[in-house]
Amino acid sequence: MFGGSSTGTLLAAALRYCRSRKTPERVVTFVCDTGAKYLSKMYDDFWMADQGLLDRATAGDLTDLITRRFAEGAVVTTAPTDTLLTAHGLFKLYNVSQLPVVDQGRIVGIVDESDVLLAVVRDAERFTTPVSSVMSTRLDTVPPDAPIARLLDIFEREHVPIVVNNGVFVGLITRIDILNYLRRKV
Repeated sequence: MFGGSSTGTLLAAALRYCRSRKTPERVVTFVCDTGAKYLSKMYDDFWMADQGLLDRATAGDLTDLITRRFAEGAVVTTAPTDTLLTAHGLFKLYNVSQLPVVDQGRIVGIVDESDVLLAVVRDAERFTTPVSSVMSTRLDTVPPDAPIARLLDIFEREHVPIVVNNGVFVGLITRIDILNYLRRKV
């Protein structure tokens, strides 16, 4: 059944009621909404993981803080040869402000809205130039076993911690990732 969250709540309550009964009864409930308006919420595993509503295997390291992992195809990335127009489109489409620049599975840079803005503000023709022309290659990488305190040092420099395990890009850690991780521990 492709129901929304209200339908799910009603069905769960009806099932709980039925299981509590000793003798068979007829029970009626409503299917009051569809799942169509929840495709980017409860029907999206990445959103569910962001909310801490999906069980995931834990590693006991910084990997546990990353809800959008590169190996799972959950990280929105761009390539160094993509144009600034492509990066702009990805910012809008996915409501992100920064993109890892990945080349053959390796992170080679990061580009954010400011990089693109500064490049095109005086010359809109620069939208056709490659991301590599404006991306930052000064990356703050950390191994999965780094302490959380190291992430705070990176945030203080207004940079993004990038988790790399033996040269392989794992994912970015944002401030909200840390807050969500700590909230789930409460």
